[in-house]
Amino acid sequence: MKRALIIASVCIIAGCATKPVTNEQAKDIPENQIINNTLLVKNDGTGKVIIKRDSGFMGSACMTRVYVDGKEVADLDTSQKVTVYPKVGDHIFSAWPKGVCGGGMSEQSGKVTEDGVLMYRVGYGTNGDFGIYPTAF
Repeated sequence: MKRALIIASVCIIAGCATKPVTNEQAKDIPENQIINNTLLVKNDGTGKVIIKRDSGFMGSACMTRVYVDGKEVADLDTSQKVTVYPKVGDHIFSAWPKGVCGGGMSEQSGKVTEDGVLMYRVGYGTNGDFGIYPTAF
C-alpha cells in the first residue's frame, strides 16, 4: 500500500508543468546567486535579455544555472529573473538544472538588438521535459 502511494505521488508530480511568470511577478535574483556580473551592466552596443524561471513545484528542489554563450551567469530559483546585457548580435542562451532535478542542458539562440528586449523562460513541461523557451510573458 505504501509503495502504491509513493508511485502515485511520483506520477502526479511528474505531470505538473511549471507556469510562466510575468516580468513584474518574477523577483530579481539576490547577489549571492550571481556567478559572473560582467553582463549585468548596460553598456553602449548592448541589448537587453530577461531570463526568468517559471513558478511551480516541478524542479523546485533545484536551482537552474543560466549561461550566455557558454559563460555561467547566475543560478535561478523558482519565480526569479536575471537581466543581462550582451553585445548586439547573435547569442546562445542556455539553462541547466543543478542537483538531483531531471533534465539536461537546453539552449536557444537569439538576436540581440539595442532597441528590443528578448525574453526567455526556463521551466518544465507536462511530460517533465526541461527547457529554455522564448516567451511573451
